[in-house]
Amino acid sequence: MGYYIGYLLILTGLFIILLESILPGLYFPAVGIALTIYGVMLLYAPSLALPLALLAGIVTVVILQITVYRVKEDIKIGPEKFIGRVIVLPVDLDENGQALITIDNEKWHIKSREPLKKGDLVKIVGVEGVCLVVEKVKDQSTTTS
Repeated sequence: MGYYIGYLLILTGLFIILLESILPGLYFPAVGIALTIYGVMLLYAPSLALPLALLAGIVTVVILQITVYRVKEDIKIGPEKFIGRVIVLPVDLDENGQALITIDNEKWHIKSREPLKKGDLVKIVGVEGVCLVVEKVKDQSTTTS
């Protein structure tokens, strides 16, 4: 009977680890690894099963905390990734203060509240709808990107 419980715990642990790849969660791998080790140890060394399973779960949580969850890099996608970038304006803005430009091989609508001409140094300061909002850079010593 003890063998069945051990095998069941191993399968449950492996299923929970697999579940992490489908539904990324907080600490699914720690629970899955702890259950798998508990099941294996029930088969071979039942007296060590609980301490080793707890130790494996704690070590997994610590490793996850150090390698995955402590990374505080703010990943930006979409138009927000351009905010703060300084560029040389490749075209004149139309009478509405808008234009279509290419940044990093992507086409973007830009707009400004001030008249801008081709060659002006501008900074992307925000997003309004689908438009990047730009302002003319006052200090010309700023580097372009």
